[in-house]
Amino acid sequence: MILTKLNKSDYLILIVYFVLFALVDSYDHTFHFDKVTYTFIKPDGSSYTQENTSPPLLGYLIGVPISVMSTLFIVGIFFTWLIPKFLIETKKYFVFVVLGILVLVGFGIFRITILHWADNVPWQVYPPVFDLIIKSLNTSVSTAGFPLGILLTKKYFESQIQISQIQKKQKESELKLLQAQLSPHFLFNNLNTLDALIDTKPKQAKKYITHLSELYRYLINTKDKEVVLLKEELSMIKNYFYLIETRFGDVYSFSIIGNHMTGTQYLPVGALQILIENVVKHNRTSMGKPIKTTILVESQQIIVTNNKAEISKKQESFGTGLENLQERYALLFDKEIKITNSEFEFQVSIPLIELLSL
Repeated sequence: MILTKLNKSDYLILIVYFVLFALVDSYDHTFHFDKVTYTFIKPDGSSYTQENTSPPLLGYLIGVPISVMSTLFIVGIFFTWLIPKFLIETKKYFVFVVLGILVLVGFGIFRITILHWADNVPWQVYPPVFDLIIKSLNTSVSTAGFPLGILLTKKYFESQIQISQIQKKQKESELKLLQAQLSPHFLFNNLNTLDALIDTKPKQAKKYITHLSELYRYLINTKDKEVVLLKEELSMIKNYFYLIETRFGDVYSFSIIGNHMTGTQYLPVGALQILIENVVKHNRTSMGKPIKTTILVESQQIIVTNNKAEISKKQESFGTGLENLQERYALLFDKEIKITNSEFEFQVSIPLIELLSL
């Protein structure tokens, strides 16, 4: 994973480099200017000479900025498009080489042509096609290679640090999740519910055990994963719905709306569990006014909305909380969850991530 989003330190490095580049280019333009006398023979046999003994002003006002801009564009195209698109994502190496050469040669020819004009060099000595291509390629590689190499190397090590942080955060989340699964309080409440059902509704007790075991099986199967398919998470959350509705009766009601599932939508493991648990943890209701929770599945996000009630005194929880979910989204996808808290309604929107393969 190579990061392509520039941060402040990246911009600072580029600014310092291109300032130094402009100064060096100006120095080279001043002290290594080709002081040449060109002799040209006209068709009628007569000749004339043209002397270039010092760099003209246009060489500084136009030539140097053009050199800087050409190099900057080459770095930008390679870093934000060619390398991520054709080397990392699609692995079309031949296309990358062809397009890369075209970019290098194109900007090189542009730079040489502008400098040729700005330095008042006669067009009669403009390089032939093959020499122009080779010179353009060499010039672009030599000027753009260094800053591009710095950026790629820096981003590589940053990505390795980020991967390490993700793994560390995931391990912390797994630990909290496993600890909560084994929470005596959580098990005690479910065992109490089972005990009551076994005496009065044995068939429903068997169904309760089935949903409880399915929930635990899902948690165990996904404990080593960072993301999971949306359809798998929705299947899991239905088991959790059943446990809550059986335990609390009509106090809570849940519904899932929308069917925008493509088979390539992912979200962090247990994300919906955290959101539903948050509803149960922080809301209680009076008779006749249930807490209604809606899960709206859209193409790019899921919106979980519930009406608000008094803060519950019960603190049962086996999730990692909204704050932890926010941090996981930031580390995994560089995205944020959106929380809207009004007087009568609480809403959380979480992004869905499109992944072609995992």
